Amino acid sequence: MLKKHSKKKAHVALPKETPAFFCANCGAVSLDPNKICKVQGKGTKADWCGIPDNNPPRQCVNHKHNVRWVCGKCNKVSVNAELLCEPREMPKPSA
Repeated sequence: MLKKHSKKKAHVALPKETPAFFCANCGAVSLDPNKICKVQGKGTKADWCGIPDNNPPRQCVNHKHNVRWVCGKCNKVSVNAELLCEPREMPKPSA
């Protein structure tokens, strides 16, 4: 009997040298500057990974990218799960 492969992939976090862009409006990080509203700057994953964020996770106020992830370790928000150590999908905002 053949075993079914799970469609769920294991999470693989990107290296700390991975460049990412920061949103000035909500603080989210993204691999692509076009996925955030107001690019504040560019850094690397090492600039935020492991540093706790006391701000509550927020969705995009402009609804530019509504699929977001929050890290279970540090509470950082990203539009790319790969940029977080323990990503958990955030609930999508109501229309």
